[in-house]
Order: sequence, then structure tokens, then C-alpha cells
Amino acid sequence: MLVNRDAILEVARQSEDVDDGTSSHWRPENQVAGEHPLKNDPFALTYGAGGFSSIGPIGAISTKTGLLHRTAHRILQIPVRNIGRRFNTFGEIDRSAATIAKRQGRAYDKDLLRHAVTLAFLRDRLDLESETDPIAVIGDGFANMASLILDNLPQSQVILVNLTKTLLVDLAFAHKALPDLGIALVGDADEMCEALARSDIRIIAVKADHAPLLANIPVALGINILSMMEMDPPVTKMYFDALRQSPRTSTAFYCCNRIEKQLPDGTMTRFFEYPWHPDDEILADEISPWDKFAYRGRPPFYYRNNPVQHRLVRLNKISRPTPDISFP
Repeated sequence: MLVNRDAILEVARQSEDVDDGTSSHWRPENQVAGEHPLKNDPFALTYGAGGFSSIGPIGAISTKTGLLHRTAHRILQIPVRNIGRRFNTFGEIDRSAATIAKRQGRAYDKDLLRHAVTLAFLRDRLDLESETDPIAVIGDGFANMASLILDNLPQSQVILVNLTKTLLVDLAFAHKALPDLGIALVGDADEMCEALARSDIRIIAVKADHAPLLANIPVALGINILSMMEMDPPVTKMYFDALRQSPRTSTAFYCCNRIEKQLPDGTMTRFFEYPWHPDDEILADEISPWDKFAYRGRPPFYYRNNPVQHRLVRLNKISRPTPDISFP
């Protein structure tokens, strides 16, 4: 099992591999050609948003952090911040997000704010403060949610699952935000068992091809924000099945994705056709209040997003395969 810098460097070495379950959204023929910007030095976060175009549609960050840009973000974020203030822990998470963005040399943008409000919402609905089982963040991107969880829930352990090329981005940004946290890269049940048992490991990195390992882990909460809509339906089903098989009496799942999206090869992904179960206990189910609109730096400053649904459930459990090894 590789840990810390060695783990990140190994993901960098594999960063241009194409994972088996990659949808057409992420296939090389639908991307700008170029070397992964973190391949040679995953610890160098000194370039702007354009540097990520070579790895696909991961989104963007801004390195414009001067007073004028910070003030503009702050003003344009007022409507979303007003929603966030409904939740008791938003203030502390908001301050944490600002610190994380500063450490990463990036703007505290609308995407990071979305994750801050989401974590405050989840803490309002679930008892995460006393939770000791791991939280699985699937398809994070820039380690937005993972970093916020790790900084605000000091007892937490995060399993970070992503396509290899984006997993590298997650790990590089998490390391920049929280450099003293232990990171492990795992690829099989034995390594997962070892990582879960180590108190010095807070981030467990899992390549998407190894995501079925989740079926044998006592996952307290699974989180997916705006990336299941970019997966082929069989891959989405695999994640649902793995979380349902998790060896806990109760596993919660928060899913926030566009109601409908067409992938480059014509595949349609539909939120309400995900493999939900009639016996899932629904704790929240609505159009995401903080995703109804977004902002930009030119008039008209606000615009409507494509409809994004968010749903928080306690998953109906299904029988699981007998694990090869017992997890702590």
C-alpha cells in the first residue's frame, strides 16, 4: 500500500490511463489533446483554469484572488449564502472553505460554495459529528467535498473514488489544502483493510475501476455531486449496488445531479431512472435550492442552470457477496 507523496506520485504515473468504466463524456476522442497538467509534478498548483482542459470536462478554477475578484464573488454569492445560513454549521464550514481556497491558491468560487452549503445541509440532516465509519465521496473534483469533510469533521475518514485522471486532481488539491493528513492508495481488499485500520490515514484513494471494494466497507454516507449524470447507467448501478451491500445496518446516500443529460455518444442519463428502490427512506428530495441559478462575471450576472435534483436517502440494503477479508 502506497501512502502520502508516494501514493500521489503513483496516481500521477497512471494519470493518462483510461479507466474501464469511462463514459463517452470522458473518452479521449471527446477531449482536448495534451498531457495531464499534474503528471510531472502533482504538487505544483501554479497554473490557471485552462491547464485542466487537457484532461477533460472537469470544470474550472480561478486563480484570480485579488481584492476586486474576491469582492465580486462575495457579492454575487449573497443569494446562495442566504440559503446556507438556514443551516447551523454553515458559518464554520464557510470559513473553512475560505481557508482551503487560500491554501490552494484559488478563488472561493461558486462550486466550492455549493459544496460548503451541501455539507452544512448534510450535517443538519445526519449525525455526522459522532460518525466513525468512512464517508465515500464519488467523483469529487478538486477535492471540494473531501477537503471540507476532513477539515470540519476531525474524526472522519474519507474514501475518495474517481477516474484516475481526476483522482490525481483530487489528491493534489487535498494535499495542498491539508498537507498533514495521511493519504493511502488502495487497489484490493487487503490494502483497504490496512488503510481503514490506520488512524494516521484520513484519505483512502480508490481508482474507479476498484470501486466495487465499497461493497465490503462499512460506509456511513455516500456522496455524489454532479458526476453520476456523466456515467453510463451500468456504472451508476454498480455504485448503488456497492453502497446497498455495504456491511452496515444503515448507509445514507446523497445524490445531486441534473435531471437529464445526454452524453456525447447519445446515451441519456436521467436522475429518476437511477436504480432507486421503493423502500429507500427518503430524507430530502427536491430541486437543489442552491443549484437553481449560477453567476458569471459579466451581465446578466445570474443565469438559470439546467434543473438539478438532490435526494438524500437511507438506502434499502441488499445481500452482499461474502468478503475476502474482514474490515474493521
